[in-house]
Amino acid sequence: MNILFVSALLPYPLHSGGQVRMYNLLKALSKNHDITLMSFIRNDSERALASHLSFVKEVHMIMRGKGRQVKYFLKTLGNFPLLLATYDNWVMQKKIKEELAKKHYDVVHIEPFYVFPSLPPLTVPLVVSEHNVEYDIYQKNAEKMRFPLLRPLAYFDAIKVKIWEEIVWQRAKTVTAVSEDDAKIISQSTKKETPVIPNGVDTKSFRYTAKKFDSKHPTFLFVGNFLWAPNTEAVRELLETIWLRILLVYPKATLTIVGKHFPTSLRKYILPSVHLEEHVEDIRDAFLGSDVLLAPMGIGGGTKFKLLEAMASGTLVVTTQAGRMGIVGTSGKEFYEVEEPDDFIHAVKQIYDHPSASITMTKHARELVETMYDWQAIAEKLDAVWRSAV
Repeated sequence: MNILFVSALLPYPLHSGGQVRMYNLLKALSKNHDITLMSFIRNDSERALASHLSFVKEVHMIMRGKGRQVKYFLKTLGNFPLLLATYDNWVMQKKIKEELAKKHYDVVHIEPFYVFPSLPPLTVPLVVSEHNVEYDIYQKNAEKMRFPLLRPLAYFDAIKVKIWEEIVWQRAKTVTAVSEDDAKIISQSTKKETPVIPNGVDTKSFRYTAKKFDSKHPTFLFVGNFLWAPNTEAVRELLETIWLRILLVYPKATLTIVGKHFPTSLRKYILPSVHLEEHVEDIRDAFLGSDVLLAPMGIGGGTKFKLLEAMASGTLVVTTQAGRMGIVGTSGKEFYEVEEPDDFIHAVKQIYDHPSASITMTKHARELVETMYDWQAIAEKLDAVWRSAV
C-alpha cells in the first residue's frame, strides 16, 4: 500500500522516545509498503539526516522551528492550545495537499495527533497514532506547576488540548494507543476499539549482560530528556529524597544521570556521587555500566523506552505504577514497582542482599521484552491496522 506518514519530528537521530518508535516502525513497515514521510524539523541542519531514512520511499521536511516563538503564542489567542498552534503550518498543509493530488494514497497516518492542524481535508482514511493521552499529562503538569499564578493558564491550555485531542480522535478512522490504559481512555471517547501498538526495543541492538549486584559498589542510573516535564519531576524526587536515603545505606553508591537539557535549578543537588552526562554517544554503554535503573515517575502515559531498554540490557528496573504503565509483567518477577521513597530503599536492599535472585529477575525481564516488545512483532500490529482502515 501507499502510506503518507506525517510526523511531528524527524525520526532520526534516535534521541527521544518518539524518534525511536517511529524510526523502528518505519524501517520494519517499509519492507511491505511504499511510505512517503512528511516530517517537521526544528533547524535546517536536520535536512542532512535524510540518508539515515533511506528505507522510506521519499522524505519531505518542513520547518517548524522551536515551539516558543511569538507567532505560536499569538495563535493561542484563538482556538488552539500552544501544542497545536506550533503545528498549524500552511506550508505543510500545502505540501500534503499537493502530494495527495499527484499520487494515490491508501492511508494518511499522523503521529502524534497534534500535527492535525497541518492536514488539508482528506478523502482517504486517517490513522492517528498516540504516544500518550496528552491532555492527561498536561492536566497533571498543571497540578504540579510550582508557580501558582501560572496554574490557571496551564489548566486552560490543558482543557483546549483535551477538546482538540477528542476532536481528532473522532475524525480518525482508527486511533492507536501504546498502552491498555491509554486505549481505554480513547475508546471511552470514540466508542470504538482502540488497537494497542506498544513501544518496543531493538533486542538485537540491546544485548543482555548479567550484572554482579555487588553491594560494595552499587551503580544506579536515571535516563530521560528533561524537556519533558515528567522527567524533570522524577529526577527532582530522586535527587531531593531517594538518593540521599540510598547513600545512607550504601555510602559508595554512584548515580549516573543521562539526559539532555538538565534543569539549571537542579544542579545544586549534584553530589560527588552523582555523574551528569547530558550527551552520550551510545546509551547502551550507560546500561552496561549500571546495575539498577531508578525511575520514580509521578506522571504516567505511554510506555517508557528507558525501562524496556534497561530490561533488555540486564539492568534491573525500580519504578512506580506511573513509570511501568503500559508494560505487562509482575513486580518482584521482572521489575520492582514501588511508590514511596522508603519503598525504593527497600527494593534496593532486596536487590543487593539477594544478588542471585536479582540476576534471575533480569533474565525474566529479558524474556518478557523478547516475547512482547520486539519491534518486528509490533510493526505487524500496525500493518494490520493500516490494512483494516483501508
